[in-house]
Amino acid sequence: MPPNRRLPCTVRPFHNETVESFIARLAAANHLRVDELRSYLGVRTLKTTPVTVLLEPLSAVSGYPASTLRLAMPEFITAKYTDEPGLTERPLTTRPQSLARPACRRCVRAAGITTSVECWVTHEHNVCLRHRLWIGTGCQNPQDQADLRRLPQVCLAQRHHRNLLARHGRRWIHGRFREAQAIYLKWYEQHEFASQREVVRRMIALASATRRPLAKDAVLPTIFHPEIVMLTGLLASDRWERRLFAGAGGLRLFIAEITRREVLAGYELQETDDPLYRWITDRIALHKFTRYYPRSFGALHPEETTRPTQNRPARDFRLIPLPSY
Repeated sequence: MPPNRRLPCTVRPFHNETVESFIARLAAANHLRVDELRSYLGVRTLKTTPVTVLLEPLSAVSGYPASTLRLAMPEFITAKYTDEPGLTERPLTTRPQSLARPACRRCVRAAGITTSVECWVTHEHNVCLRHRLWIGTGCQNPQDQADLRRLPQVCLAQRHHRNLLARHGRRWIHGRFREAQAIYLKWYEQHEFASQREVVRRMIALASATRRPLAKDAVLPTIFHPEIVMLTGLLASDRWERRLFAGAGGLRLFIAEITRREVLAGYELQETDDPLYRWITDRIALHKFTRYYPRSFGALHPEETTRPTQNRPARDFRLIPLPSY
């Protein structure tokens, strides 16, 4: 039976907070264990139980209207396409690639919250520009968030990332960003970078500003973030993809563009164990498949956030870049 009385102490929901995080904070504020609070909610949750069944019980025990909790926590948004104010461009939480990370610890403190908060994030949430903290890949807890005061180029790359979203569309950027990050980190493992001194300088600047041991998984994605974003823009560009697959020296121009954009100086494509070569061959295979099954082109590039039902921008739609027969 759902509860009909609110708890003595309540906590403010945080923007895009996970339901698990909100329940944990609410339980801690009332000196309860999480399993005790779940028992009080009166909902037996199984793997197949939708999270939306917790909306009304949580509203009753927290004292916040169900509409407020729905605006705060994307897990309570059931529609992928909606025109309801406040529910568009929110992270989709049911995808296998959905990300949940600790919120910026300084934003949390500014909101008057003294405990950690777990939030659903989209792929571009790597830097808190207000507080200049790294909140992206490798941050498993708030203490892993590195200070970027001495690496201003990482903050500039975050703004560049936002510009790429506006230019190409989120649908085409979020997949290319993950691929660009994997490609660049693989390059670092395989090649001795000519600018190794610059790599060491960035590591020292990051460590000296943070003043605590850095999370191992966060160091390389942080210091290489500017180059990864540059490579993302190249991989996501419809114009460069068409030029790459058109032949007539397109591959040579594509490789030269990597050096021109200062992604990796003096880069030369190698057909043996090169992550970019594998990316190119995989993209060609994908486009050959979608040429015969064109409806799958959109399915292979899924949405990352909720979208409006009407007036969807034209950049959400692309044609197959392979030349016609």
